[in-house]
Amino acid sequence: MTATPADVVYDALVPDDALRCADLERLLFRGDGPWSAAAFLSEIGSRHTTCLAARGDGRLVGYAVLAGLGPEGDREFEVHTIGVDPEYQGRGIGRALLRRMLEVADAEGAPVVLDVRTDNVPALTLYEAHGFEVVGLRPRYYRPSMADAHLMVRPARGGGADRDVTGSADGGGGGDTVGGDTVGGDTGEGSGR
Repeated sequence: MTATPADVVYDALVPDDALRCADLERLLFRGDGPWSAAAFLSEIGSRHTTCLAARGDGRLVGYAVLAGLGPEGDREFEVHTIGVDPEYQGRGIGRALLRRMLEVADAEGAPVVLDVRTDNVPALTLYEAHGFEVVGLRPRYYRPSMADAHLMVRPARGGGADRDVTGSADGGGGGDTVGGDTVGGDTGEGSGR
């Protein structure tokens, strides 16, 4: 474990990363419905997602999945998941993955939405620092923990028109989630679940 932020390489997730991503999900999100390797393979193979990898010390140390929803020219993006190996947390990897996802949305002038556990102060701090605002509550959203989620939105930037993307905040299935990179302290990095 010697990778510093300068040593971390960011590129695309590939199918061979699916098992490692699923292992990290189980470690990071035991009580909140971690994604399986099959779920990662599906996202990696989709033309509607951007799947990012952070690699250090010769292995995958972080990942993020961003989905583009709706037709081109009237799209919004949703952060589906983001996670960082606990051994590598606190090094800015989660922040760097989030920024790369936001660059994708900004290139299309599109807003970004995500769900985050209401009790996850480090993640809320990170997302608020990047322009997200809480717009709704999803009671008992995460399964099986039954934890509540905040629905957060970052308005369109980069030339897109202002659009309402608050969507429904009436509770739900616990499908798409955000998480990883819990570091504590006041670094502004956090876990999304």
